[in-house]
Amino acid sequence: MRAARAVLGLALAAAAASVPAAARVPGPPISRAPYDGPPTENVAVTVTLDLTAARDLLALLSAPQLDAERAKALEELPAVQAAIRESRRPAEVFEKDLVSAFDEKARPTVFDFHRIREESGRWKALLETIAAREADLTKMASDRARALLPGDRRMAVTETIYLTFGLPGRADHVAVPSANGAGWYVVIDLARALADVQGSAPADQVKHLARLMAGEAYQRAWAEYRAGSAAWQKRDASLGQLEPLLRRVAEAGPIALYSVDENFFPLAEWLRQPMRTNLDDLNRFADHLMAKGQDLDARMEVAAEIQKPEFTSNLAGPAGAFLSDAIVEGLGLDAYRSALAAGPRAFFEAYDRASQKKGSGLILLAKPIREQLAAPPPAAATPRKG
Repeated sequence: MRAARAVLGLALAAAAASVPAAARVPGPPISRAPYDGPPTENVAVTVTLDLTAARDLLALLSAPQLDAERAKALEELPAVQAAIRESRRPAEVFEKDLVSAFDEKARPTVFDFHRIREESGRWKALLETIAAREADLTKMASDRARALLPGDRRMAVTETIYLTFGLPGRADHVAVPSANGAGWYVVIDLARALADVQGSAPADQVKHLARLMAGEAYQRAWAEYRAGSAAWQKRDASLGQLEPLLRRVAEAGPIALYSVDENFFPLAEWLRQPMRTNLDDLNRFADHLMAKGQDLDARMEVAAEIQKPEFTSNLAGPAGAFLSDAIVEGLGLDAYRSALAAGPRAFFEAYDRASQKKGSGLILLAKPIREQLAAPPPAAATPRKG
């Protein structure tokens, strides 16, 4: 969902820039973000935070000279091992870039530790704030993750978050499969994750970090919920050709909500033009899938496009976030949770109801989607006798 975060992030920046400076005042005391609603009681989401790699890297980079033995020991930490694997380079490259951080004329190959060394005092102070508020931080992340989960059955999930510096590439975090293959843990590059709020107060940076952690915990819990749900595991024949499209949007939308700052809700008010663009694109895909006379090859091409990761990141995630927030605003958080529990069809039916409310100002779903939702489900096949 990284690209979905980028897409919504650009939309948020554009929206903020369009508001006169005098009008940009702090948001209301009570957040209108769906993930700040009351946590689902039936679900346990435990978020744990590991600061070891971030602390040890800062201690190493703050010293007058590189301690080779301590540098080598860093490679045993899970967060650093994940970063080296993500780089697809040997460990020697990591070691070389650590050395280059102590040479003003040297340039990093993959891992940029120069800037972290230059600002080590600031990062130490922030890490101290995070450590002091660790219990509050992990509780906030847990509560926010639980807020958007259905509560129709008991479920317990644990998500481990490792903080570090110097992740390769442009990502601010990576999800790493656990050794037993049962789940994953998340490694966050603290400097990159907080790049957009580096001028904010430490408390605001901690809150931003809590939202990122909550989004990762929710993604894990939402995947496990769907894995145990009959409504999500079986194909819904009542949606016909639209099933893969509506499923992808309903899966990705709740996750993408966490990429939006709490001050930008409701999305339909702040991001009306991006919402229109995303939902117009969604409706266009539905039209293509249901177009009469369209040959099988053309329909298969559209279906293949829907399965690409880029489709989820660029369209399904942002469009699904708009639909999700509209359901919460129009029908309430309990109705939203119930829609998620009942599967993709119920998710779109809920948005359809919300959009039909007088004065909602929401964009209507495309005619093919509304017709498919209104059509009676196909009759079950009658068993043959004998």
